[in-house]
Amino acid sequence: MAERIHFNARIDGVAYEVLDELVGYAVRRAQLSIYEDFAATMEAEDITPQRFSALVIVENNPGISQTRLAEVMGIARSGVVAIIDGFEKKGLIERQASEDRRSYSLLLTKAGLRQLKRYKQAVREHDERISAALTRSEKAQLRALLRKLCPV
Repeated sequence: MAERIHFNARIDGVAYEVLDELVGYAVRRAQLSIYEDFAATMEAEDITPQRFSALVIVENNPGISQTRLAEVMGIARSGVVAIIDGFEKKGLIERQASEDRRSYSLLLTKAGLRQLKRYKQAVREHDERISAALTRSEKAQLRALLRKLCPV
């Protein structure tokens, strides 16, 4: 296993100057810290945020195509194919032929549904841990503010 380097979002004695004024920099630093906790939480399961997202989207959109999943996730279709290949080997997702013979419909297997239930619980615990300093109202406000940065 590779050595894990702990991310320190703020180091005393370092002048950050304009970086302290940048929203993007603050979001990225928070994201790195959050990702580190997620990785530690889900490491034994070999689940990344991207893989977790794929499972949740497939669960809630049964029959979604790989192309549509790639679009929803904002990644290349080849990236989705690799993710789905891994889940298929683990017995979590199955591909089914669709009306368009060039694509497949994706469905979680019974094992996939069971595993995802466990993953969701672990990710919820992770989310509670990383956002513990915020009130329920502040969490809602933060999610709303971040959505404003990603207009439709």
